[in-house]
Amino acid sequence: MLTRDFLVDFKTATEQRWSQHSIDPAIFGFQFQRGTLWNPGLSDREIAEYEHVVGVRFPHDFRVFLRMMNGTDIANLNVYGYCGEPHRTSFEFYSYPRDLDIVKQQIEKVRKSRDEIAADLKGQGFDLSKEAGLVPIYSHRYLVCMPNLNNSAVLFIVVDAVDAIVCSKSLQDFLEHEFLKQQR
Repeated sequence: MLTRDFLVDFKTATEQRWSQHSIDPAIFGFQFQRGTLWNPGLSDREIAEYEHVVGVRFPHDFRVFLRMMNGTDIANLNVYGYCGEPHRTSFEFYSYPRDLDIVKQQIEKVRKSRDEIAADLKGQGFDLSKEAGLVPIYSHRYLVCMPNLNNSAVLFIVVDAVDAIVCSKSLQDFLEHEFLKQQR
């Protein structure tokens, strides 16, 4: 189970890394900009509103996360290496209510490809039950929202290519692997 202590350490470590981060023009893809901070968390009432709007109950882990932090304050920079394509920005870690329209669009795209996504995941040994909700949390990473609120698996889904893989079995594993163990 995700704890407040883990999140305090996580927030400190990521903000410290981002305070010193320089954009690498040779790397293709989204990068955190120097000075990025986590937005303040949501109240229980705001979390309940968010759940209502997207039509799912969030796992306990995600509720704990949202109480501590709610997306980032500076958009990520999409760098295209030295190909001449201009840089673009996008908030990759979604924030409520700022990114609600994007979240709803992503949920709808996944809904339309749900059977193909479930079949892809089944081939990997992951059963995506019909009652599970999929909520985007970061870029192409989706939180699986099951009736058992103690589960918080994270999936990587590219809807246009109907490509889905299990990123991690829990939100904490995802945060550790994606943001603490890898240099960004």
